[in-house]
Amino acid sequence: MKIWFISDTHNKHEDLKPPKVDLVIHCGDESESGNASMNEPESRRFLEWYSALDIPTKIFVPGNHSTAIEQGLIRKEDYPKITFLIHAQTEWNGFKIFGSPYTPRFFDWAYMKERKDLDGVWQSIPDDIDILITHGPPKGILDVTRDMDSGEPVHVGSKSLCRHVLERIKPTIHAFGHIHDEKAFINYGSVTRGETHFINCSCCDLAGRLKHNGFVIERKHE
Repeated sequence: MKIWFISDTHNKHEDLKPPKVDLVIHCGDESESGNASMNEPESRRFLEWYSALDIPTKIFVPGNHSTAIEQGLIRKEDYPKITFLIHAQTEWNGFKIFGSPYTPRFFDWAYMKERKDLDGVWQSIPDDIDILITHGPPKGILDVTRDMDSGEPVHVGSKSLCRHVLERIKPTIHAFGHIHDEKAFINYGSVTRGETHFINCSCCDLAGRLKHNGFVIERKHE
């Protein structure tokens, strides 16, 4: 069974080259505008394209740019061919999959929480998840950017998410996006820590240019 992981397409989805797979998972930030009324047509264009993909199963987790979805202008019922995971779980071919859109707050975007409040959010994710999808990364894993004040490199992922993933949930795969490639830092990629294969599948760089076509992973359920 082949799974295509993509994220942070930011209105550039039509430039992607969909591979032949059984499942596609989008980890959020399908659109760009922070204004919900402007965001709505952007998101709908993506969701119509996503619905029409010749891929049997489609999973979508919103991100901080998914303001129209967060504010209820777009409902998951509008797109029945897509499984929306908004801090929710589904099962596919024996795999337990959990998706969550929440990220640490830094601007007034969608699905953001103060860092001190995120531990309770991650605590509610079950232990026996095979594939975990979060919009943002765990701290210290494919999450480097420049500090807005000092300009120095800084890891901006969620520390409590990292702890829950490595110590408790231990999924086979943890996929996310949110933190893009920059001139000095490459976050797109994959790395294995402990029992988990981490994937940052952000398709656009920090300037909003489509640079990557996502990851295809083949998995067999044991």
